[in-house]
Formats: sequence, structure tokens, C-alpha cells
Amino acid sequence: MKSSAVNTPRVETEVVLFDGEKKIEFINRVNKTKVYTKEAVYFAFPFAMDHPQFRYEIQNGYVNPARDIMKGGNLEWFSVQHWVAADQDNVSAALVPVDGHLVTLGDIVRGAWPREFGSRKGDIFSYLMSNYWETNWPAGQGGDYTFRYAVTSGRNLSAGTLSRLGWEEMSPIEVNEIKSQDKAINPPRPLDSRESSFLQVDQPNVVLVTWKRAEDEQGTILRFVEVGGQRGTVGVKVPILNLQSGWICNAMETNQQLLTVSGHSLEFSIKPFEIVTIRVQGTTALKLPE
Repeated sequence: MKSSAVNTPRVETEVVLFDGEKKIEFINRVNKTKVYTKEAVYFAFPFAMDHPQFRYEIQNGYVNPARDIMKGGNLEWFSVQHWVAADQDNVSAALVPVDGHLVTLGDIVRGAWPREFGSRKGDIFSYLMSNYWETNWPAGQGGDYTFRYAVTSGRNLSAGTLSRLGWEEMSPIEVNEIKSQDKAINPPRPLDSRESSFLQVDQPNVVLVTWKRAEDEQGTILRFVEVGGQRGTVGVKVPILNLQSGWICNAMETNQQLLTVSGHSLEFSIKPFEIVTIRVQGTTALKLPE
């Protein structure tokens, strides 16, 4: 679809529908005229709800702005990690704002600075540009931009389900085709072409967010986040390693608790919305070329 608006000569919107996935993607390509007058730019997602409750994801959890914002906190715009949702009558409608993390709920910014969140309609606005502050005026706002979104809905969508969707949208799998003529030589490699996994986590509410070499070069560091608000035991399998040891560490990668490892696997306990850092050491389980 193609359209235009004030100070926006061109807005091209691509709508992507999926087989087998409950989501719609919107890709908006915007040409914006550079101006210095006061204005703001939003994309609106007006869900048909008259008295919703809102939720949005923060770094390690989610909040309801009508209940969880500290007294005196800002109630006009909100910073979203991966998703924001409106819930009413056991139905959830959710938005993943891939390229813009500020949202407003129920209305655009009016400068009213409300003391209470109050009752609001189910409209979610993606807050993208603003020329209302003097610090913005020297630069203006203009050029070509792309803003991507994913929308889903369902019965009582859990925070874990929405976080997984958000992570998948913002950190999608990257595909690259490598042909033999791209290489000067083509030696044997330890990974073959069959489908396999570097790492497996048996709990859908636990996300691996970091896998890196340890700062002291003693093994590698795995960092997990619980996104569903559930306590439990997490099983991790690393098929490419014969594990020799595993430790729960603090954020500074200091070993704190020894874990039991078996072959390629280990287990650890996790609390609701907890961030767990683990050090693993082992030898490769891959058949390296001679």
C-alpha cells in the first residue's frame, strides 16, 4: 500500500501474512520531509478494546503501567523491550515494535503529565519522532526510514509466549549461502549439512541471551533469562561439547556453585524473571578434520 501525509510525501506499507504462525508483520518505509516546526510522528494500532489492561516487557520482567509505575513516574510514554500488550475479557492483542521502543497507550503525548494512569482505550501508538523539544530543533527530522512491527492475538497470551515472539522478531535467524567457488580451498569441516543444534533448552520460558568466551578464557559463558514468571528446573544440552564442568557464576563470571554435568547435559534451577549466568568447560564432540 502507498499513501502520503503532512510532511510525509511517501509511506509504503507491506503487510506479510504467515502460514502456520499467528502473527501479521507490517513493514513501513517512510520518506519524511525535514522540518523544524513542532510535530511528532506515530504509527497507530487501534485494538477494539474499551477498558483494557496494558502490559509491556522490561529487561527482566513486565509491568502493568496502571499498577506498577512508582508514584511520580511518567505515565505518558513507555520504553518497551520486546512487546506491549492490551488485555480485555480473556483476549490479548500484542505488538512487537522492532525498530522503535517508545510507545504511548490510549492516546498520543498531550503534555498533560497525568498523576494516575486511569482508564484508556486499547490504542497502542509507536512513538517514533518528536520536534517538541528545543534540543531537537537544530537537527530537524527528515529522511528515509523503515519501521517494522509484528502483531498477534490470542486467549490470555502469556508473557513467555510474547517474549519468545519478540526475541524471534528482533533477532531473527540469519541465512547465508556459501558455495564451493567462494573458497580458495575446500577442506573437510566438522559440521555436516544435516540439521542439528548447537544448544538445546528444554523450557520454553527460558531464553539463552548470551554465549561467549569467558573473560578469563576458562571455558564459555552462557546467560539465560526466565521470561514467563515461572520457577523451575532447566535442562541444557550442548551436543557439540563433551562437558567436563559447569558452574553458576555471578555477573562478573566468578564461580559460585558447582553443577553436575553428564555427557552433553546439565541442569540448574531458575526463579521467576531471574538472569542466570553459567560457565561450562569441555572438549569438542565434533569430528575435526585431520
